[in-house]
Amino acid sequence: MAEVKMKDIAAAVNVSVVTVSNALSGKKGVSEELRQLIEKTAREMGYNQKKAEKTSQGGVMGVIASEKYITVGNSFYWAMYQHLVYEASKMQSVTMLEILTFDAEEKEELPKLVKEKAISGLIIIGWMSESYVKKIVAAAGVPIVLLDFRMKGIQCDAVMSSNYVGMYKMTRYLLERGHREIAFVGSIRANENILDRYYGYKKAMLEAGVREWDDWVLEDRDLTEGLGHIEIPENLPTAFVCNSDWTAGLLYNELSERGLRVPEDVSIVGYDNYLYGSPFAEKLTTFSVDMKQMARRAVKLLKGKMKGDDKYWGTRYIDGMVIERQSVKNLKR
Repeated sequence: MAEVKMKDIAAAVNVSVVTVSNALSGKKGVSEELRQLIEKTAREMGYNQKKAEKTSQGGVMGVIASEKYITVGNSFYWAMYQHLVYEASKMQSVTMLEILTFDAEEKEELPKLVKEKAISGLIIIGWMSESYVKKIVAAAGVPIVLLDFRMKGIQCDAVMSSNYVGMYKMTRYLLERGHREIAFVGSIRANENILDRYYGYKKAMLEAGVREWDDWVLEDRDLTEGLGHIEIPENLPTAFVCNSDWTAGLLYNELSERGLRVPEDVSIVGYDNYLYGSPFAEKLTTFSVDMKQMARRAVKLLKGKMKGDDKYWGTRYIDGMVIERQSVKNLKR
């Protein structure tokens, strides 16, 4: 006979795995009537409470991310997931990853991890549509933490990079080296992270009394397909501040095809400190996102909620630092 698990009891009583766990471990948040029903069902099904306490004390953390962000081996979010696994393992928790296909995301299909109620908590990596996130939150029945994005009107804790401050620092870096003709590269309607980075750029330009030209705010992707492409302006700036290292890599390739050199002819800065497999990565000055600290904070927040902490902490912003390499020409010299 197969061993009875918490998810089996949850299915029988029609509640979440977290509710079953809280009821059987005596934690708050479960009515006495429901607790007795769960305990009675567990006994009748032959659930081994002592064994379960030893084998599942850390809980199972689900992680979901969109296919558009995940490419095994060379994706920023794949690297972020690896940090999550490491941090969760240190807290004796197991992680399960589900990559949501383009089709599943478009149709707003519930992730299998949610439908099968196989997890005690969930981390969502990367921005998805508001309606889809709300649907997942409503159906999950477990604590949820949003990683690298936030969403207004949804009572979920979030952990994010300090997008606004980080891009402000990168733009200031260029201004301090004599650049005044600076373009921003990033589709600001794509998601809130890029928009926040744009406003960090805008603040630095305004502070310096430098004019921002409309034709120097450049798209870096097709909003429908997500494919990257950058139209180089005819009136070339002295520097480009890119919303990500991925974008900086695209721009570098476009400029190289035109015979332009970095930094001799034009300067570039990025954001993320993650440009996999590109020789330009060794040259690119960028803002380093502290993925390790972001993952640690997300896991710690979720772990606390899985243990019964019902406090809403809001959004935690994790700062990073400027990594100086050789992609910027100092015009003051």
